[in-house]
Amino acid sequence: MNRHIFAAVPLPVHIKNAIHDTAGGLENKVPFKQWVHPDDLHITLSFLGQAEITKVRPLKEILHGELLDIPAFTLTLSDPGFFGKKQQPRIFWLGVEKEPALIELQKKVHHSCEQAGFTLESRAYSPHVTLAKRWKDPDSTINEVFDGQELSSLSGRSFDVNAIVLYETHLDQVPKYKVIEKIPLKGELPDS
Repeated sequence: MNRHIFAAVPLPVHIKNAIHDTAGGLENKVPFKQWVHPDDLHITLSFLGQAEITKVRPLKEILHGELLDIPAFTLTLSDPGFFGKKQQPRIFWLGVEKEPALIELQKKVHHSCEQAGFTLESRAYSPHVTLAKRWKDPDSTINEVFDGQELSSLSGRSFDVNAIVLYETHLDQVPKYKVIEKIPLKGELPDS
């Protein structure tokens, strides 16, 4: 049996709540078809796609070994952005400030996934928290309905990265991402 799996940095509850409290008010104003459930907010490290169960167990073991000496670190939210068409984007996201520790973590996770036999995307890593997907109003543009100020209170909020998780996607459920494995980082910081 195959499952949709990806590796990600989970967001702490207080950050998920802050994002939801701030961005939630945009759902009726900014016309995207799908807004991410607050419990599903995360920062993707590697998307594995359809994963054979026989590859998942070795991946868990490899990740536990590879990340054993990766120290916990802090990330800070930054400005929002978009992927896709400039005026009617495909993805609406919240960025994170550049952090070398995150880039190194992503490289380790990517390498571990390849060691476990997964074929991954080769495009450059662009860390972000997806807020919404798929523009739905052909008669409006992002500049007409969003000026960025609505999310300015989120920029500069920091949180600790103590672990990564493997998520399994359940498209028929809400929230749709289920943690199947948590891999702690070295020197796990106390929950913030």
